[in-house]
Amino acid sequence: METYSTLRQATGVARTLSRHSSCTMVVYRVTEEKFVTAHPSDHVNGTIEAVYRDGYLVQTLLSKTR
Repeated sequence: METYSTLRQATGVARTLSRHSSCTMVVYRVTEEKFVTAHPSDHVNGTIEAVYRDGYLVQTLLSKTR
C-alpha cells in the first residue's frame, strides 16, 4: 500500500503494478490530497476511485463514475 498526492500518480502506479504483477490494484481517495494504491484485500478507509486489472481500468459498482 502506497500513498500519493495526486490521483494521476496513484492511477499510473496502479495501472503499472496491475500489468506487471498480474494482480488487481485499487485506488482510494483518503483525503482531498491523499490517494492510496492497494490490493483489494488491504484495509483502507477511503472512497474507491478506480480499479485496475492487467493494466486496464475495470468498471465496478463501487467505482466513481466519470
